Amino acid sequence: MKIVVRADASLTMGSGHIMRCLTLADGLKQQGHDISFICREHDGHLADLIGQKGFAVQLLAKSGTADFIKQHAHSEWLGASESDDFAECKPILQALKPDWLIIDHYAIGKNWEQQAKRLLPNLKILAIDDLADRTHDCEILLDQNFGRKNEDYQPLVPSDCQRLLGTRYTLLRDEFASWRAMSLSRRKSVQPPNNILVNLGGVDNDNVTLKILQSLNTFFQQSTQSFNVTVVMGKTAPHIESVQRFAKRASFACAVLVNVTNMAELMANADLAIGAAGSTTWERCCLGLPMVLIVLADNQQVIAEALADKNLVKVVTDMATLDEQLPRLLSELADNYKKFSRQSAKLVDGQGAKRVVHWIEFAQKFQHCQVRQSTQADSQMIWQWRNHIDVRRWMFGQNEIALADHEKWYGKQLDRANVHLLIFEVAGEPMGLVNVTQMTVDKYQTLQLANTHTANPNSSNPNSSRQNEKTASWGFYLSPNSPKGQGFGFALGVLAIAQIFNTTDIGKITAQVLAYNTASLALHRKLGFSETGVLKQHFGVGDKVYDVVEFELKSQDFLF
Repeated sequence: MKIVVRADASLTMGSGHIMRCLTLADGLKQQGHDISFICREHDGHLADLIGQKGFAVQLLAKSGTADFIKQHAHSEWLGASESDDFAECKPILQALKPDWLIIDHYAIGKNWEQQAKRLLPNLKILAIDDLADRTHDCEILLDQNFGRKNEDYQPLVPSDCQRLLGTRYTLLRDEFASWRAMSLSRRKSVQPPNNILVNLGGVDNDNVTLKILQSLNTFFQQSTQSFNVTVVMGKTAPHIESVQRFAKRASFACAVLVNVTNMAELMANADLAIGAAGSTTWERCCLGLPMVLIVLADNQQVIAEALADKNLVKVVTDMATLDEQLPRLLSELADNYKKFSRQSAKLVDGQGAKRVVHWIEFAQKFQHCQVRQSTQADSQMIWQWRNHIDVRRWMFGQNEIALADHEKWYGKQLDRANVHLLIFEVAGEPMGLVNVTQMTVDKYQTLQLANTHTANPNSSNPNSSRQNEKTASWGFYLSPNSPKGQGFGFALGVLAIAQIFNTTDIGKITAQVLAYNTASLALHRKLGFSETGVLKQHFGVGDKVYDVVEFELKSQDFLF
């Protein structure tokens, strides 16, 4: 596929948008896709870095005026009106004719996106947002922030937009996943924590870094413990020299590094971090690095407050009292070091970029597929599907079901809060059923034979009555008339499982599959399920007895 990224960096907005788009671009490039960038020539635009990473970049001229209509809270970041910006991008898009457009810009919304789609009718858009403060016309919406909920974007995106929300979709470079195991392991023996990493983003326009070092200097002079401080700054940061001068005369060992390429290694070997509450927060979480956050922009306030409310980080609430707050916050992290490390590491696993890449590829192939909640109106259709020989021969209950029995069961399922019945659709036409029940199956439970009544005749696996808030079992099937060989079983699985993991507190899905159902066995493995056991000679059909294969899929192992 040909993909164009529209994103900017500047001394005002920082480098985070470009950096996370480069991460996503790297992942897409590894899959063989052609990526290029469109950026405006703001001061600190990072076009050179984009080129060094191997991507073509087209620069829009820096605007000489701020006299334009401000449609969004951060419109001034664009350096032009939304319409003028698109007009400048139009000839580039016409020439490149991309399949996908990735937009990561707080000043671009629905108006710009709709103009792009009118220009290129087959274009698909991934919008990366953090604010939920404007409407979008996009196929995929990515907001990687902690605590983000589906309803936050409900009125802002099309109903069929795939929403990738929360920290499981955090865009981190591969190096963070590579260093994660080592980093988490060494934190088990850190005592006391004395290696501090300071990073206030790639720009730090207000020289907060220097204020932090001055505060640490006062604190360390009064402490009996020795500390080592490493400062990391971006090459476009305007106050590098003043920080370097202070580091030379500080009362503690202080190294100032500029434009580093081994950030994950530095974080993995640090004990504590002091940093901006921007995208670097998720890098620290991935490596389990306990942190004190500094809010440098209004849009970082939400992240900081959400994490502080869950006691996952410490936050400087008032820079005017930094000298008082910083020693206390660092001490609180040190006193509960392993807890802060463990809890933050749970938020981000380093696989977010891979998940987003997979979603782009999935949406390109299965753009007309979706799942929806089943309704009472679907009852008879499901009954007819379930009784078809091509469906029930794979079930644990293989007898035909009377309509009255089905309707009684179906009505109960719709009323149960722990049951999720989903209809899989292709271009609006129902093509399959998914049943996810928030229960666990006792590993030693004896499966009932095909000729006996099952508690759930519409599922391909039985369920016990023991409920668990974090685990669910699932069953599914495609309709008898669904086209074969087009990957619709995989599409059904991806969409249904993603909805469950992204909208409920379920963290693991289990399955039981008849050993002769080779297609289902292969599908479970393709979706990322792990085989957890085999119930030998456990299910009878007529005069034959078959094994039953048990599977499970944890949320962190699902790469969508």
